[in-house]
Amino acid sequence: MAIVLGYHGCNQETAQLLLGGSSFQPSTKPYDWLGAGSYFWEQDIQRAYDWAIEHRQAAPCVVGAVIELGNCLDLTTQPGIQAVKQVYESYKALQKQTGNPMPENKDASNRPPGNRAIRLLDRAVIDHLHANYKVMSRREFDTVRALFPEGEELYPGAGFWDKTHVQIAVRNPEQIRGVFRVPGHELEKLGIPDSIYQLPA
Repeated sequence: MAIVLGYHGCNQETAQLLLGGSSFQPSTKPYDWLGAGSYFWEQDIQRAYDWAIEHRQAAPCVVGAVIELGNCLDLTTQPGIQAVKQVYESYKALQKQTGNPMPENKDASNRPPGNRAIRLLDRAVIDHLHANYKVMSRREFDTVRALFPEGEELYPGAGFWDKTHVQIAVRNPEQIRGVFRVPGHELEKLGIPDSIYQLPA
């Protein structure tokens, strides 16, 4: 039973609702690369808050969650990677058979060239994997976990990027065992204002 801490970028109002017991709303955008689910940055408060600043500019906030991975499609391991590689061939054959074009991963205009952050192909392959897995095993994955290389080189010629993170998509909301406010000392250490949890008067 693997349990991890994940952090979710949002606005202050959403944070208060989540801390009060409301459920996370799964994202279903076509470029959500790990499929439909509630998305978290694993062990990375700062990256979740940075995302909130970029996408929830009026009142950025972050909440923590205790996540039990459960039946996890883990793309940080060889079994998970090989599963995706194999199902890609199946998906490609299906598209050819039905006469449908293959979707493509595309660059986001607000990021460095070559970022391929709009992951339409990856989403389609993962969805195909989920569908096949459900038919073959009569089970579903609770969570999906993967490394997301992102951002700019840390230095010229580097193999490290400044926004790289491990992302988790929670498909089964029962795997979210608890939600918590990030402690003040953690926020202070990262330079994040404690006022992120204070709704405007």
